[in-house]
Amino acid sequence: MVLAAGLGTRLKPFTLRSPKALVPLLGVPTIEFSLLQLRAAGVGSAVVNVHSHADQMIRFLSKDDRGAMTIAVSDESAKLLGSAGGFRKALPLLETSPGKSEVFFSLNADVVCDVNLEQLAQKHEELRKKHGVLLTLCLARGKTLAGLEGSYTEILCDENEGLITGFGAPKNGVPFYTGVGVFETDAFRHLPEGAPSEFVPEVLAPLIQKRKVGFFWTEGLWLDVGSPTLWLKAHFQLQQALKANALPESWKTAIEEGMKTGFFSETDRVVDYGLKASGATTGKNYIAWQGDRVDV
Repeated sequence: MVLAAGLGTRLKPFTLRSPKALVPLLGVPTIEFSLLQLRAAGVGSAVVNVHSHADQMIRFLSKDDRGAMTIAVSDESAKLLGSAGGFRKALPLLETSPGKSEVFFSLNADVVCDVNLEQLAQKHEELRKKHGVLLTLCLARGKTLAGLEGSYTEILCDENEGLITGFGAPKNGVPFYTGVGVFETDAFRHLPEGAPSEFVPEVLAPLIQKRKVGFFWTEGLWLDVGSPTLWLKAHFQLQQALKANALPESWKTAIEEGMKTGFFSETDRVVDYGLKASGATTGKNYIAWQGDRVDV
């Protein structure tokens, strides 16, 4: 499942006219990085929840050029259900038969995270057999932490058992949850149907107390595009990784195609995605998106 129902408040004014999941990085809608990852891992079907600008998201997701992977939409346009309520609403789409617990990947549409999903799934299976975990979270460490700005909530772990034991304080340079994980649908069945609910207090924290949450380390590329400044920074990080041939092949292909429709200058720090026809302008040190200007 790819979470794409957020309001994108920090990404305004871009999200005044477009959902944050469709804001492009080097010409590629942000959510497409997650969808390409799933397809490359052999996932045949995905669920995406939508809320803000739902009509745009549904049109985009209806494209039929994603190979054998089909996409179902969990529509939250009438009511935003929170970081856990979205999973609860999507259970009928995630389970092959009612009440049968299923295992699924969870990714965020506004985060680009280069994780080996096959290895993550293997880790979850190991921990499920050993501890009966219902969640396995992908945690960042090492190279992923280098150069990150801002603080993130530290995740405390039992290395010997492979389990998450609690939360630390927000700090720089500490292991944190990347937004990628493997979940069991049983973890969300207790939530009230059709009502908003939140992931950390209502799902994650209680399961940590029961020792039912495992972890998987990653040191791959991790980009948060939640604000205009982070969005611009992500362009340079992606281009550096592209030049170093350090991106998944599917991402590389998508970027090479996406950049044909826009312009990117590393020297002048200008981003322009073919908006001249709509009257938008760009200049040094700011971004224009459908006519809205943001200084960065």
